[in-house]
Amino acid sequence: MKKTHFASALVLAALSTGLSAATLVTVNGTKIDSKEIDAQIKQITQQTQGKVQDSPELRNELIQDRITSVLVAQEAKRLKIDQIPEFKKALEQSRAQAKKQGADKRPTFKQEWAEYESAMLNRAYITHVLMQNPLSEADLKNAYKDFNQFYKGSQEVQLGEIFTQSAEKAQQAVNDLKAKKDFKSVARQYSVDPEVQKTGGINQGYIRLKDLEQGAPEVYNAVRNLKKGSFTETPMREEPNLFGVFYIHDKREVKVPPYEQIKDNLTEQIQGAKINEAIGALYQKATIQPAK
Repeated sequence: MKKTHFASALVLAALSTGLSAATLVTVNGTKIDSKEIDAQIKQITQQTQGKVQDSPELRNELIQDRITSVLVAQEAKRLKIDQIPEFKKALEQSRAQAKKQGADKRPTFKQEWAEYESAMLNRAYITHVLMQNPLSEADLKNAYKDFNQFYKGSQEVQLGEIFTQSAEKAQQAVNDLKAKKDFKSVARQYSVDPEVQKTGGINQGYIRLKDLEQGAPEVYNAVRNLKKGSFTETPMREEPNLFGVFYIHDKREVKVPPYEQIKDNLTEQIQGAKINEAIGALYQKATIQPAK
């Protein structure tokens, strides 16, 4: 779902007030409390067996997601989607099932049910947006025409990646590559990514350079002119304590798939854009205030 720079700034302001504050952000009068975020972090830590730990970045992401969820649920109620018979029936059936399983006896059930109802409202609102913006075959074929024109004559790459926690280690990896050492062995020696022991640091799929340009412009600028078998000779700082070395395992012309093969993907992309546009509009008219 769409998050705006405005929302990000408000989240940072909320975090700066101190995590001990009961209310982090107020969204059109609805409070987002620290206990909600604490519960999510606890769940994530348990699910990942401690691999993902509490951090300001994680809290930032969770608060942004929660702001979006609250905005969408509020809009669904404004549109009276929660009063639609089918929605009410589905919610009643879910609550009955929860009671049958004894879930309503848990001390956390009230919060869990509120989150479930909010998720149901979010899904119902998305369905509403898509119903209000139906796609025709002509829409999809025009999108395919644009897609074909955009990627025609461009290239895609299969990247190898080495990530280290220091510039020194990254430079050592570069020096080993310059000494003609095998990329996979160098990646396994230096990279902090646990998956590297299986993959040798080589991504399974290809990424179109035009997609890389839009999604990760710094990486794009570093690799766009590299030939197959070449690598970035200057480590790139990804985060304060994360440095990357990128390698071109393969490079080839983009082959645009036939229309029928990517029709479903085009549908998802266009629908996703419509959803983001609708949610962006909710942000524009929302009153979002960090805790004081």
